[in-house]
Amino acid sequence: MGFSIAIIGMGACGVAAFAEATIRLAAAPIGNVELHLVSREDDLGPGLAFGTDQPGHLLNTESRLMGLYTSEPGHFREWVAKRRPLDPGGVEYAARAEYGEYIRQVLADAYERADRAGIPIHVHRSEAIAIEGNRDAAAIRLRDGTIIDSDYTLLAIGTPKPARFGELEGYPGYFDFPWPARRLREGIGVDQDVIVLGSSLSAIDSFATLMDQDHRGLIHFVSKDGMLPRVEIPAPEETYPRVHFTLSRMRRLIRERGPRFSIVDLFRLFRREAEEAAAAQGERIDWLAENRMDRPALDVLPIDIARADARTEIFQRILTSARFEASEMWDLLGPRDRDRFARWLGPHFATARFTMPMTNACRLAEAAACGKLRVHGGVKDTIWDAERRIFISSLANGDTVCAPVVVNATGTAMTLDEIPDALIIQLADRGWLHPHPSGGVEAHRQTGEVITHDRDAPRLYAVGQLVNGVQRDTNAVWFNVRCAEKAVQDMLIKIAGDAR
Repeated sequence: MGFSIAIIGMGACGVAAFAEATIRLAAAPIGNVELHLVSREDDLGPGLAFGTDQPGHLLNTESRLMGLYTSEPGHFREWVAKRRPLDPGGVEYAARAEYGEYIRQVLADAYERADRAGIPIHVHRSEAIAIEGNRDAAAIRLRDGTIIDSDYTLLAIGTPKPARFGELEGYPGYFDFPWPARRLREGIGVDQDVIVLGSSLSAIDSFATLMDQDHRGLIHFVSKDGMLPRVEIPAPEETYPRVHFTLSRMRRLIRERGPRFSIVDLFRLFRREAEEAAAAQGERIDWLAENRMDRPALDVLPIDIARADARTEIFQRILTSARFEASEMWDLLGPRDRDRFARWLGPHFATARFTMPMTNACRLAEAAACGKLRVHGGVKDTIWDAERRIFISSLANGDTVCAPVVVNATGTAMTLDEIPDALIIQLADRGWLHPHPSGGVEAHRQTGEVITHDRDAPRLYAVGQLVNGVQRDTNAVWFNVRCAEKAVQDMLIKIAGDAR
């Protein structure tokens, strides 16, 4: 009796899942299992973000956490150390292009492992546009007409560009996504002013693309909150010994008071943790000053650089040390409190948790000092002025920002209706994907198995941004690697049961 697993999307998540499947099947064969790898890109592995050749595009996570094997988070750093000297006590934010080469190596190793173990591998370089059939006989249809029979399908579609600002599509000078960077390099003149929609990590990648080309025009970051990410402490992580902001303390509250754990409780625990950490450094937190929506981002940037350099950035230390519990903490909040989190704390959490490397922070500060960069909050809308042939962003304070070029760097799609992917649209139309109220689709948090109302639906799993509402931390590679392992493990357990 034969079984097949299809992995749709062969970026970092897909490669991690493929590697995990070959490791498990080589160690403990289960009947006749074949693997189908589906990629719309000819170059499997790097994907858009890690396929860049821009020297200024750096990983936003230190190398010690970027390994593609769950039990070996330091594997990437070990791989880098064999290629070039590394400071044993230093941090390393490798170029994304180098990480792309690492992904290709993990993919090649998985191919070789499968070949030695006699595991059939089928590679399909085409876009998956539909899944048809039922639970016992599902078929994946590709754009080139190929039909793949699949017992289990993993949706690893990566980082989908969002269907936002569609009204700007088609106007000259509008770029709907920062990737591939080649489009920005070839399509934007070095003297042109540019509006970058967004002010977080994707915006900084767009900035790096332009500055690597010695851009001379003025670059505007425009966003709703007008905040930049905080700056990563440039030293190996020292896990902060949390006392209050812990999963065990949260579960204890639930046990003692009943299931009434709220966003207010969450913030109270974080606040107490932060205040005690500040007191240990002889400091006191001014919480009003920490509301950065009311402070010019470029005024705060030098403060963040100094704090990171002195290793006194408290919020980052606490949230970084909580990264391995964050998904379970998120699971403790009900739908109402998840919505409150997004409205009240989400932007502040994002700036402290998803930080930028010191190198990028210094580049931003230098550009601002030279008058090449401005950051604006309170953006209301961005329109195309046909008469003047420029784009205009209107701000809440009544000001406007004008430029002949706009780059949409608002980040990845968060909700199901923002994903302009043919396969995802088809699955949603069939009723086989359901939107999660916090983003992405409904799925089991532990395994990534898609939850559907149709019991005869194909057996689908998802990993990465597609399950962001359930698992929350889905823009972290290490987290997605862990989730890919669980999804593969669950598929193989079920296949083993069916094979008996």
